[in-house]
Amino acid sequence: MLMNLHTHTYHSYDGAAETVADRIRTAKLLGLQVMAITDHVELNRYYPAAHYHAEESEQFLYDFGKTFADSVAETAKEQQSCSGLTLLAGAEIGQMTADVELARKLYRDPRVDIILASVHEMHDLPDFYFLDYSKIDIKPLIDEYFEEALRTAALDCFDVMAHLTYGLRYIPHREEFDITPYYPVIDEIFRTLIANGKALELNGSGLKKAIPYTDPDFTLIRRYRELGGQYLTISTDTHEGAFLGYRLDELEDMARAAGFTALTYYRRHEPVLLPL
Repeated sequence: MLMNLHTHTYHSYDGAAETVADRIRTAKLLGLQVMAITDHVELNRYYPAAHYHAEESEQFLYDFGKTFADSVAETAKEQQSCSGLTLLAGAEIGQMTADVELARKLYRDPRVDIILASVHEMHDLPDFYFLDYSKIDIKPLIDEYFEEALRTAALDCFDVMAHLTYGLRYIPHREEFDITPYYPVIDEIFRTLIANGKALELNGSGLKKAIPYTDPDFTLIRRYRELGGQYLTISTDTHEGAFLGYRLDELEDMARAAGFTALTYYRRHEPVLLPL
């Protein structure tokens, strides 16, 4: 197994009670070559709730600045004694457009190797996971999602665009949703990533579902390559060690079938190619 560049520990609110050291032990047992620790940092709620005159709830958690500080510090400490595995310090930063200067500050942290850019929610709405889709007009929601993904792709403070089709992840009957009308904006996202030297993530979290999927799917991964995409990462987006290596071999096969001869990881934001 070559890599898993999107993993969460107990520092993430939805992560299992497992430390960075726990992740390292599991990664070595699996024979992973490269692993990144990328705990959640939602930029629109970076400070404690009082800063926003808000109250914390299951749907709206705050103080992700502490998550960033604690996760990166623990990972940087483990890097000092980690052997037999390339361990990367990073974060999954959601809603970057909420505070671009703060995103740039985190990106420039000298301990950080890799930043994933994610869009987990729309303005004034909770994470897509919590939405009641019976009360939502889905098409305008997805329109807005891809527009925000395009704005995010144009930023200069990340390395990898994570799970590009996250906005589709929890909609009812996802497999029946016609994504083809969004191909033009997705192409624009791909061209923006390529022009800016950023990577696309092939996220296999959905392979655990009864009707399995990847974010994005194979058609889009192949399209990214056709447009000139060079940098691709793979991940299980795991929140518990049991899924750290889940079907990574299939993701590697997908990358090969799409035309990639190497995967990419980042060391201090510099891309490193790992032959497939």
